Amino acid sequence: MSATLTFLLYDFFVLSKAVEVLKAERIGHGYLTLKDPPFYKQLLEQDMHFETCPWSSYLTGACNPDFTKHPVVKFREDKANYSLNTDDPLILKSSLDMDYKIAQEYMGFTEEEFMRVNINAARSAFLPEKEKKDLLNQLYERYGMIESAVF
Repeated sequence: MSATLTFLLYDFFVLSKAVEVLKAERIGHGYLTLKDPPFYKQLLEQDMHFETCPWSSYLTGACNPDFTKHPVVKFREDKANYSLNTDDPLILKSSLDMDYKIAQEYMGFTEEEFMRVNINAARSAFLPEKEKKDLLNQLYERYGMIESAVF
């Protein structure tokens, strides 16, 4: 069974136990992990996938409202396994394009970083292995990459 944990909670103990006990492969809004560097380092070593939604986190107050200080910036610097996503598009009147524009304008994302987060998303997708491999191959082909040249 695969699991994603979504945490806007401010209870670090619950988050750490949920990762340990439930063996989650992804954490939605995992910004809280940055408050505990040893735990965050452990998650990096586990290749934990962080689903990030900059616009949603701005609207909900989950992060500093200054996008240049958003946890995505740290995930990017650390080459974490994370992806850019949109959250509740009908309720928040958001789109993936909006989150990408925020990342480009305020976080300095380049085309290479967008490719990397898309590949991260595909690598961490809850798909059967053959479908995941096909998806990754489509991305590598589209990006003019060979698998061994992945970030």
